[in-house]
Amino acid sequence: MILKTAMISESALTRKEADKMSFNVEKVKRKDGFRYRIVKDTVVNGIRKRTYKVLPKGTKKSVAEHICNEMALNAQFGHFIEKEPLTFQRYAEEIYFPKYTNYISVSTKRGYLQLYNAPNGVKEILGNYYLAEISPEILQDMVNDYVKNGKSPKTIRNHVSFISSILTQAMKDNYMKRQEVPTNYIRLPEMVQEEGKAYTLQQVRTILTRAQETNNRTVELLVGICCLAGGLRRSELIALKWEDIVLDRTEAYIHVRRAIVEDGNGNMVEKPTKTKAGRRMIPIMVDGTVYKILQKARKEHMKWQSSEPDFQGGNSVFILPHKPYNLMKPMTLYKNFKRFMKNECPELPCYRLHDLRHTYITACTNIEGFSELSLIGTVGHSTIENSKRYQHPLMQKTLADMEKLEKTFSKIKA
Repeated sequence: MILKTAMISESALTRKEADKMSFNVEKVKRKDGFRYRIVKDTVVNGIRKRTYKVLPKGTKKSVAEHICNEMALNAQFGHFIEKEPLTFQRYAEEIYFPKYTNYISVSTKRGYLQLYNAPNGVKEILGNYYLAEISPEILQDMVNDYVKNGKSPKTIRNHVSFISSILTQAMKDNYMKRQEVPTNYIRLPEMVQEEGKAYTLQQVRTILTRAQETNNRTVELLVGICCLAGGLRRSELIALKWEDIVLDRTEAYIHVRRAIVEDGNGNMVEKPTKTKAGRRMIPIMVDGTVYKILQKARKEHMKWQSSEPDFQGGNSVFILPHKPYNLMKPMTLYKNFKRFMKNECPELPCYRLHDLRHTYITACTNIEGFSELSLIGTVGHSTIENSKRYQHPLMQKTLADMEKLEKTFSKIKA
C-alpha cells in the first residue's frame, strides 16, 4: 500500500508536561477492517485530552507497540515528534537516496544501488519491514542466509555497512528511536585475507608478445602500463589522456591526474584519484618496453583521429579500436582482457585487472635494490605524502628503480 507523506508536528516538552502524557495501543474496527492506533492522553490544566494516530492498514501489533514506545521515549526526553511510520523501502527511496547520497562518491553510490536492487538484496529482504520493526534478529537471519548462499564475508559486510548507514540516518531523522543502530548487535563472518594473484614476468612477456602478434592494442597498453609502469588502478587507466603522457627523448613519464568511474546509469563520471597520493608522476625508461608501446599507440591514435570523420575518442588513451572510437568503459576493458586471455593465452590463468597491479608490486618487490619508497610512489599509496617535499630527488631515484625493472624484463625471452 502506497502512503502519502505525513506532515510533521513537533513541540518541545518540559519534564512536567511529559509526566502528564501517556501512550497506548488500541485495536479498532474500521470499514476496511481492523487497524491499530496510538492513543495519546495529555492532561492540561486538569483537563484530559485524548488524540489518536491511526496506523496504516497491515501494520502488525509488534510494529504498533514499537511506535508507541518510541513516542513515549521521545516525550520522556522532552522532545515529542510525530512522524508517519515508514517502511525501509519508502524511507530509502523517498528520503535516504534523494537527500543523503548527493555528496558520496559516484562509485560508492553505484555500489549502494547495486546492493539495494540486487536479487535477494537489501530491498527484497528488508523493504516491507517498518523501520521500527527492524531488529538485530531480523538482520542476523539475513546475514546467516547470505553465509549459507555462499556470499563472501566482504560482500556481507558491505551489505551490513550500507544498511547501517540507512538506519543510522533514519534514527537521526527521528523515524526510529533506538539507543544504538540494530546492526551493532549482530555477528558477522570473519574476514579472510585473500592473497592477491600475480603473473610472473615470464607470463607478462608471453601476454605482451601475443598481444603484439594479434595487434590487440588494448591488451598491450593495459598489461604494459599495469605490469611494468606503476600498476595503475582501472579507473586511473580509463582516465588517461595523451597530454598526461610525455615521451620525449630526454625524459618520459605518465602523469596520473584523475579517475573515471561508471555511475548507476551507465554514464562515465570523472572524479579525483582514490587518494591524494594517487596524483603522481611515474617515470618510464626512454626506449624501454612501455615507452615503445605508448609511442606505437599514440601514432595509431593520431592516425584514427585525422582520418576518421566520426572519431569520438577525443584525447583519451583507452578507446575502442573501431568506429566511432568511443572512450572505453571499465567493464569493457576487463571483458576485452578476459576474451584475449581465453583465446590467445589459454594456458595462462585469467586474473582480475587489479591483479595486474599486484603483478607490478610483486615484480618490484622481487628485484634486489628496488626502493620501497619508489614502489609506494608509483602505485599511489597514501604514505607517499611524507615524501612529497623531496619530489625531484624521488623522481630521479624512482627512474633508476624503473630502469632496474626494465632491464630485468628485457632479459626474459618470449
